Amino acid sequence: MVDIIVWAYVVGLFVFMSCKYIAYRLQGLHYFFLDYCYFHNSVLMCFLLWRLVDIQWSEQPIISWSAHMPLSRWLHDYGSNASNLAMSTAVHAVDNETWWRPILTGTPIRRESWARLIVPPAARNYRFDGVYLPISFEILTCGYVVAHLTEAEVISSFMFFFTLLAGTFGPILGAILMWRNALLFHSFDRMSSCYLHLAPGIVQSLLLHRLFTSARREIESLDPGRLYENVTGIAKQLNVSVGSLLPGVHTLMYNMSDVSTAAADNVTKVGSTHRGPARLISSVYSTLTAKQQQLRFTQYAATHQLEALCGYGTLCYDLRRAVTYGNLLRLHFIMFCVWQVFYHTFNEWRRHAREQWWKKRLAKLERQQREFVQLTSATETGAEPLHSAAVMSEGGGGSPAERMTSYKWMMAHPPGGRKGILARFVLLFGEGRLPTTVMFQVAQWLLHMFFFTCSYPFIHFCFHYMLSAWPLMMLVLAFALLCVYNAACVNHKWISKLQQTASKGMEAGWQEQPTKSMAQATNTATAKKA
Repeated sequence: MVDIIVWAYVVGLFVFMSCKYIAYRLQGLHYFFLDYCYFHNSVLMCFLLWRLVDIQWSEQPIISWSAHMPLSRWLHDYGSNASNLAMSTAVHAVDNETWWRPILTGTPIRRESWARLIVPPAARNYRFDGVYLPISFEILTCGYVVAHLTEAEVISSFMFFFTLLAGTFGPILGAILMWRNALLFHSFDRMSSCYLHLAPGIVQSLLLHRLFTSARREIESLDPGRLYENVTGIAKQLNVSVGSLLPGVHTLMYNMSDVSTAAADNVTKVGSTHRGPARLISSVYSTLTAKQQQLRFTQYAATHQLEALCGYGTLCYDLRRAVTYGNLLRLHFIMFCVWQVFYHTFNEWRRHAREQWWKKRLAKLERQQREFVQLTSATETGAEPLHSAAVMSEGGGGSPAERMTSYKWMMAHPPGGRKGILARFVLLFGEGRLPTTVMFQVAQWLLHMFFFTCSYPFIHFCFHYMLSAWPLMMLVLAFALLCVYNAACVNHKWISKLQQTASKGMEAGWQEQPTKSMAQATNTATAKKA
């Protein structure tokens, strides 16, 4: 079911974005696809295709860069070295199988060792020393992909998936509140906009559901006694407390009535050197033998399985350590910066290309005008209409920069109006192009951060308490109902306008009826007199 919905999203996204591109181009709206909503959906679609489509490439490249450019031979050497490094890393991991660490705790936010895990497999799978021919491809299921991910693939998938997650449940859903998107089935533009804002949340919630299901099954298959024994041994080797690797131990210590009583008795002793109830309970708990601690932990895990067994080495532990407010916000900030660089680079490149093309066309028109003057012996005033018609055919007074981009449209239609808070903030340092552009991006980032902060409690509750995607699904459902409510408001507004127009027409008809009857009576009286 999840795979069907994911592929339906991919196909629907391709259809909707193609139709909106054609419609916007016909309306003269340029580069609306550089808006964050379209950028986010495109990146999500590429991520799904990257993970769910397995492509087999040819062994030898069709075009080798080293044959044409000798300086590019380092790409081939780097690929070979990366493959050897990846193989040695895998062998080292097998040899040290007993000394392993959680996958997601070494995220790119916390450590720098992730690059050594990601770069070699990427260089091996994606060969940059030439152009290779795809031999075959295979469509994989979500369950198969999750079950067969390597450590490097898990880290890279974590980066992309949770970066997209922060944007999906932050600014993408938040835009529904700002722009009041309405689910109008008789308006293709509004319906497709709702689809682009709601579909990413549905797809990622379902993928999280599969991920949480795998984490719960892993916890159900664990042996509490063996887990406690393994974590205790690792804690001694790492010289850390057991509670830092197995958070359920802290909860267990506070829930033990006899330990709490002993700690209270210890507090009442005169000259006690312990400070704080946590250290007291920990000291009393440490007086128990290893077998007693293991037995108490097993009894606690029998009634509180999720809280007790979510420890070191489990997917649940990795997710809880990695998914924090700071990590997700930093990942979203990276994606926001990438989008800004892509947007402004593409926009300025196209703007410069249009200006160059326009200068060449003006030079050509001036040359044709001079030739026309020489051949017909006409004056330059007589040849001016040709030049003016060609200039006016471009629209916007002939300026190549006059394009209704998403930035210009937002500046012309700011949320809250021209006198709103956002418009005043953007125009704080004047109406010049550079200050308004900078302040516009700052305002966008503040809105992104605000919407993400509002939605993070749902994300935190899913990962750190329930280990379920239902809160996020309920959040998406609430925004879908909001779209339906906005559609009802729009329909009510349209019906009110139609009723007002009809009532005005009826009033005008009633006012014209006495005039017509009086004119008829006058004509009848005149006819009788005649």
